[in-house]
Amino acid sequence: MATSKRDRQRANREVKRAAEEQATKKANRFDRAKRVALWVGLLIVALVIANFFFGGGDAQVAALAG
Repeated sequence: MATSKRDRQRANREVKRAAEEQATKKANRFDRAKRVALWVGLLIVALVIANFFFGGGDAQVAALAG
């Protein structure tokens, strides 16, 4: 039969393990959010560059305006 000291140690280990697991999940979420933000930023930059090179110029806008 376990003593109260052993019970406390076991309980403290479980609390520590749960806290570590929660911290790991939080870090993983943060890393995933950084990756998504990076890709979104790169996509925006690529769209701006594509618009600069392939977008319509003033002549095209004037022709559409009438």
